[in-house]
Amino acid sequence: MEKLLYSIKEVATILGISKSLVYKLVKQEKIPILEIENRKLIKAETIEQIVLGKIDLRKK
Repeated sequence: MEKLLYSIKEVATILGISKSLVYKLVKQEKIPILEIENRKLIKAETIEQIVLGKIDLRKK
């Protein structure tokens, strides 16, 4: 079964960016998250949308 949720660290690795940048983008609400207890998790479909350019992470 394919993973449905990824940690901040995993997303940083997948996207080739730092964990601090992922946290910054989450804080800016550019990357939507699910919070389960104290964990911030990102859906696999969100990562796919970022890679496909459907979610714009550039500064505005």
